[in-house]
Order: sequence, then C-alpha cells, then structure tokens
Amino acid sequence: MDKNIITLYHGTIYDFNEIDVTKGKVKKDFGRGFYTSRNINHAESLALRNKQIEERRLAKYGRPGLITPLIYSYEFNVLGADKLHNKEFMTANREWVEFIVKNRLSNRREHKYDVVKGPTANDNTNATIDLYMIGTYGDPKSDFAINTFLSLILPDVLPQQVYFGSNEAVKLLKLIDKRYLC
Repeated sequence: MDKNIITLYHGTIYDFNEIDVTKGKVKKDFGRGFYTSRNINHAESLALRNKQIEERRLAKYGRPGLITPLIYSYEFNVLGADKLHNKEFMTANREWVEFIVKNRLSNRREHKYDVVKGPTANDNTNATIDLYMIGTYGDPKSDFAINTFLSLILPDVLPQQVYFGSNEAVKLLKLIDKRYLC
C-alpha cells in the first residue's frame, strides 16, 4: 500500500456527485469547506447526528420525513497537496484554539489554506468552546483561559479531521465508495 495515499471519510445526509466547498457551513473549526475524517466511526457518527437534527427540523415544520445518512470514502494523495497552502495542527494547542475560534466567529474564510489537518472540536466540546468564547474561564486571550479550555476538552482524544477549502484541494480526492448507512 502506498504510504502517500490515505483513506478519508465524509459522513453526511446529502447525496452528491461533486464536492462544492462553497456549500459547506460557515462558522466551523477551519471555516467553510469540505470536511473529512480518517476515522470511519467519527464520520458515521456525524452522519447519524445530522440525520437526527434534520428529522427534528422537518418535524418541527410539520414535514416529517426520513433522512438517509451516507458515508463517502475517498483516497487522498498527500503528495498532491504539497503544491497547495497547507496547515497541520499536531494537537489541540493555543494556536489551534485561536484558529478555530476565529473561524467559528466568522461568516467568511479567515485563512489562506487549501488543506488543514487537525483535531475536531466536536459535539462533546461545543459547550466548553462556547463557555471559553464568552469569557467564562477569563479573558479568552489569556494563558489561563486557553489552558483551562484545553484541559477540559481532553485534546488527546479528539478525532482528527482533514479540511479542504478550495476547488484545487478537492481535486486531490478520488471517490472510492459511497454507501447508505440505513
């Protein structure tokens, strides 16, 4: 097996043939784009969570329906990304915290990177992130607030994500499988 090819997974409720980074949601960890995980279980849990959210939303508006979650599997040749702007966070640290907070507060892309790799500030960390951002642990720029936040989110167990923020970046993904979960 080629060590430069890694398998990435995307869990979703949307069936699509082409990746469009502009359709990603704003105010996410690394900004609007296309998110993948190296961990299939993480991708599956995201797809199932989004299914539940969408079914509740539809029911609220009197349009109940069944949503079918999907898992897309891609091959990613990491060597192809060498020609692009890349950023990698090896762990959740001060730089990562500042980066995700900046992106979560913005409706636009706040960086120049085509590919970003790093920990996922997942659903288990959202409440802690919100408390950090409103200053519950002190001034969000202070070492104390950042260190408190990092100790509470258990950075060593956060799943890793790979973000694609440009059309050039998503061209590096080769679809190898698409399957429905339910």
